Amino acid sequence: MQKEKYLIIPNKKELELYSNFKSFILPLKHYSIGYNVYFDVDEINELSNTYEIYVMMNKFLHMKIYDFEKIYPKFNKNIKFIVEDIGLVNIIDKDRLVLYENHILSNYKAINFLSSLNIKNVVINNDLTHYELKEIINKCESNMFYHYIAKNSIMYSRRNLVTNYNKYYNLDDTNHYELKEKVSLKVLEIKEESDGSIVRFNKIFCASKYINDIKELNLIIDLTDIDEDTTKVIIENYNKENLCDLIDADYYFLEHDIKYKVGDLK
Repeated sequence: MQKEKYLIIPNKKELELYSNFKSFILPLKHYSIGYNVYFDVDEINELSNTYEIYVMMNKFLHMKIYDFEKIYPKFNKNIKFIVEDIGLVNIIDKDRLVLYENHILSNYKAINFLSSLNIKNVVINNDLTHYELKEIINKCESNMFYHYIAKNSIMYSRRNLVTNYNKYYNLDDTNHYELKEKVSLKVLEIKEESDGSIVRFNKIFCASKYINDIKELNLIIDLTDIDEDTTKVIIENYNKENLCDLIDADYYFLEHDIKYKVGDLK
């Protein structure tokens, strides 16, 4: 069993604000989307002298994958990479790569198959029940990461969805909307950046109620788009079971089996 570990995705660049933490996931400028702050190679290298650093790259890169091949050698050797584009497996050293196949890694068979390919660091879904999580922990030996606290991302697109919507309906320019989904009545946040759009739930997913079931995982705390007061409560209570009662949180997935996951439907 590994030592309990938490990793912060910051909503501000000043990492000293998160004084309880020494491990950070930093979104790489031009290679990630949907975050509050982005970091360039020089900033990341400098911070890696003080903190344990993982670089987040959650875009599918298309031609940019060849650009990354050129800048990869510039990173300090102690830096690791969390990547969604599986093509990067051929560029990044396996021991420095964490594969983040968003909404895909939902069962122990998939994780163990990747392990057989020497991909032993993975981000698993957080739309799993606590029973499913325990099964994965018991049946896998991979080094697994899990979004423990986050406004969960539903999807992203390289299209400028908000701009196109504003143009079609002749609306004032904005890069952000809140939408109510008609069936579930859940509120979604859609925001656009220079080269794409991302949709998130507006409520914070928080797994603290079941923290004792998932301590073997590397627990990611994503503070993106979380207000200052709530951020403070999270930072002060991140490892307490009752955190989910202290913030406007949701943990529906942990208690309800969702039958849209890959492999569920026959």
